[in-house]
Amino acid sequence: MKKYFIGVLFLLVHHYVFSQYGNKNNWKLSIQTWTFHKYSFLQSVEKADSLGVKFLEVYPGQKVGGDIQGAFSYTLDKDSRDKLKQFLEYRGIKVVALGVIDKDYYNKDNLEKFFEFAKYMGISFITAEPEWQDLDEFNRLAGKYKVKVALHCHPKPSSHYWHPDSTVAAMNGRQHIGAWPDIGHWARNGVNIPDAMKKVEGRIWGLHLKDIKEFNNTAAEDTLLGQGVCDIPAVMKELKRQKFKGVVSIEYEVNPVKNMSEMQQNVLYYLGQLGKL
Repeated sequence: MKKYFIGVLFLLVHHYVFSQYGNKNNWKLSIQTWTFHKYSFLQSVEKADSLGVKFLEVYPGQKVGGDIQGAFSYTLDKDSRDKLKQFLEYRGIKVVALGVIDKDYYNKDNLEKFFEFAKYMGISFITAEPEWQDLDEFNRLAGKYKVKVALHCHPKPSSHYWHPDSTVAAMNGRQHIGAWPDIGHWARNGVNIPDAMKKVEGRIWGLHLKDIKEFNNTAAEDTLLGQGVCDIPAVMKELKRQKFKGVVSIEYEVNPVKNMSEMQQNVLYYLGQLGKL
């Protein structure tokens, strides 16, 4: 009974706050489905919908679920793709990004298939961490399929893009490649977030919004938005200053089996901060 009343209260508060501030600044509030990686994609849709979130960034290894075999990736056949498109349209959910695609997912033989899949599914962005030698091919395919590439950053030393200077260098001369930083990983890497945002100004197409417990520690654990070292209000103010009009994708990597109460808090915190801008 207690959970029922908490759920009802969340929906009432969320409905009011979202009606007041949800579309402010034309930012799309999304969830990176790695947040729900213990569940299928179809279950992630249910969870996001219950949070009032209508946009998703989907990682390509997530099992679809239901009667659709396989993962949310180019390996799905046409029938499965069409079923998914119909389901998402019915639920009013939009997949805005596919990723993060890195060397664990792509190779020279399948890379174009990711772009073809994204185009077919109406996905606007591929979030990625390409190998240096593959940047031009990513840029070419992004132009061919009209699916933009946005560079993500994992903690050092595994990621080429752990520092914003690397992202700037990778974007230089490649018009179809922009930035999709994970501000939590920036903080884990010891990177000053507002300074980093200024370095990629004008090319931030989306970002992973998260908070962590400790600065300059690659093993630092996630925490609720507003309770860590990432200074979320400052991040959002900087986005507003830059006239950002993109995707804010919440990713929460703690307690993946049972994290809906935390995600309710994260969504409401974000909406509350958005209302203050």
